[in-house]
Amino acid sequence: MLSSFEQDPQGHPLPVLLSGMEPSDIQVEVEDLGGRRRRVQGRILIPVERRQVWQVLTDYDHLAEFIPNLVESRLLGSQNGRKLVRQVGSQQVLFARFSAAVVLAIEEVFPHQLRFQEVEGDFLIFEGFWELADWLDQQTLLTYHLQVQPPRRMPVGLVERRICRDLACNLQAIRERCLSLGGSSP
Repeated sequence: MLSSFEQDPQGHPLPVLLSGMEPSDIQVEVEDLGGRRRRVQGRILIPVERRQVWQVLTDYDHLAEFIPNLVESRLLGSQNGRKLVRQVGSQQVLFARFSAAVVLAIEEVFPHQLRFQEVEGDFLIFEGFWELADWLDQQTLLTYHLQVQPPRRMPVGLVERRICRDLACNLQAIRERCLSLGGSSP
């Protein structure tokens, strides 16, 4: 969890971790915004430099190779300075397979932030950003912020639980991918 914000030497805000957070800890929070909207935030400390985390996150055509339940991730092109990426998630829920597809417009603010917004897809609202901050000893604090509103046909409680569970798995998968590409475990 975040307790307050300080600044790095370049003046960028850096979240201060609550005491006791280990480098492998994953933290996920949900806030009910009313009207079936949720704000979800997750964070993980990754023991590699920020540029390496950036390379993993922006390798859009290969995200489905290591992100659990992401069956497709494909760069479609660019529009108005933003990259268009189609992503499809799929998973078994009880006795049915649940799938959701989005086309995201992604604005890359190198090397600090990836802002995304659904321009086509299954959600009424799906927007947010990835934030990358330098941390002690060549580590990166990766934070994911999402505001989501599913359509009425999707039970909001189920969507909320799946996003939270998947976010924790996805953050761990990103950490493992970064480490496998040459990072070192603490």
